[in-house]
Amino acid sequence: MFWIIISAVCLVLAIPIVIAVIEPRMPEYDTVRLTDSDPSLRLLFFSDVHVDMCFVPAEYICRRIREASASGLDAVVFGGDVSGDPDKIDLGVTYLKKIADCCASLNIPFLGVTGNHDTEMTAKQEASCGFLSLEGTSYELGDYVLTGVDDSGREERRWFDPVPVPPGKTHVFIAHTPDAILHVSDPSSIRYMLSGHIHGGQIRTISGLEFRLRKTDVLPSQGIFKGIHTISGTKVFISRGIGCVKMPLRLGSRPEVSIVEL
Repeated sequence: MFWIIISAVCLVLAIPIVIAVIEPRMPEYDTVRLTDSDPSLRLLFFSDVHVDMCFVPAEYICRRIREASASGLDAVVFGGDVSGDPDKIDLGVTYLKKIADCCASLNIPFLGVTGNHDTEMTAKQEASCGFLSLEGTSYELGDYVLTGVDDSGREERRWFDPVPVPPGKTHVFIAHTPDAILHVSDPSSIRYMLSGHIHGGQIRTISGLEFRLRKTDVLPSQGIFKGIHTISGTKVFISRGIGCVKMPLRLGSRPEVSIVEL
């Protein structure tokens, strides 16, 4: 009986470990609608590549871009974090360059910002990624204006304001860290925001330990770590991202590539 109990306990413990190994290789492709009316802007959004621990190939994202373009796709947007390992940034550059080439072949804009893990990336490496940086600038898509800020990193973190948008335009703000919305001077000017950074918790626990460990992040401690939320009057979408950080495992938080409808 003793060994039966031990075997049962081992099996129970092994199941989540097996799932955590498999989940990073099971991306979810979903549609996120941030408007109650018919959408007039469609973006493909992905974040947190972390190429050193990413099991979602660039070809997967390219395939989704081609599929989405068949029914109308206005832009592809990257939410930051190329690589968690500074020695593998060039691999991340190659990864994003494949996506940039796919977008170029379809004449679709590829826009992006950097994340907190990208502070050691050189300007040349960032330019080689192939996305148009939204840092300190804006990009118009019809009645919408996309702005963005790069992430300063966790050490001595600084927060930045997006550039102002013309009157009458709908402001879409791209920032890697969701907490950025808590620090902009005029959040009322921002209608929508897209971000990532938190990986949906990456390894979810019943006790929420994964968020108590993130002491520098405010929103996760309030239960805001993925999906759609209204913060300071802004409709915010937080992606679970596609890569992993610290360990190549996910549990209860599959990688995510999203069509965002505004």
